[in-house]
Amino acid sequence: MECVAGKRGLEIGGPSAVFGRRGLIPLYDCVASLDNCNFASHTIWAQHDAGDTFVYSNNRPAGRQYLAEGMDLIAIADASYEFILSSHMLEHTANPLHALRAWHRVLGADGALILLVPDKKWTFDHKRPVTTLTHLIEDLNRSTGEDDLTHMPEILQLHDLQRDPGAESYEIFKTRCQNNLEIRGMHHHVFDTSLVREMLEYSGFSVMFTRNAFDAHIIAVAKKGFPTPNCKLR
Repeated sequence: MECVAGKRGLEIGGPSAVFGRRGLIPLYDCVASLDNCNFASHTIWAQHDAGDTFVYSNNRPAGRQYLAEGMDLIAIADASYEFILSSHMLEHTANPLHALRAWHRVLGADGALILLVPDKKWTFDHKRPVTTLTHLIEDLNRSTGEDDLTHMPEILQLHDLQRDPGAESYEIFKTRCQNNLEIRGMHHHVFDTSLVREMLEYSGFSVMFTRNAFDAHIIAVAKKGFPTPNCKLR
C-alpha cells in the first residue's frame, strides 16, 4: 500500500496478525520501520518490554516499544511518523476523539492512518446500540479518562457471553470490567462505518475509504487533513 511502503510508522496496540504476511492487510514487510505503543508491559494479549524490542517482521529490524497511553502519546514529538496503524484498539479507549487528536498530532503532513475496529454485527457487542458522535464529543469535552466506567451497566446487560468464550462466566466478566483500568478488555464504544467516518473527519482526517471486511472488521484509511472548526488539535 502506497501510504506505508518504505515509510516510518507507529502502531498503536499490536503487533497485529491482520498486518502480518498472512493477514488481511499484509503491511509489515513493506514498511521502512515500525515502532509500537502499548499502555503497559503486560496486557491480556501480550507482554512488552520498553526499548528497541518491537518485533513485527522477520524481514525488518525491531522497532521501538513505547509503554504509554495510546490516547495521549505524550512521549512522542509532533510530526514524528509518516503513518499510523491501529487494529481493534480504539474500542478499548474511553475517549476515542482524544486518541485520534493525539494520532493526528504525531503524523507528519499528509500522513496516513489505517484503522480497524470491530463490526458489531459479528461480535459480542451485537446487542448494543452504536455510539453517537455527540457522545464521543461529550467524552472529549469532559476529558474522559481510561478509568471511566460509564458504559459498564450497558455492557453487563447486553454483552453476549456466548460470543466471548474468553469471558468464561458472567461473574468473571463483571470483575474484569470493574478492573478495566488495569485490564483494558472492555469495549467502551460501538462503531459502524458511518460513525468511523464521522469521528475521523471531526478529528481532522480526510477519509479515503471505509469498508466492512471478513465479518469482524470495519476498515478505514485516512490522510491527515484539517480539523473541523470546533476541534482543537493542540
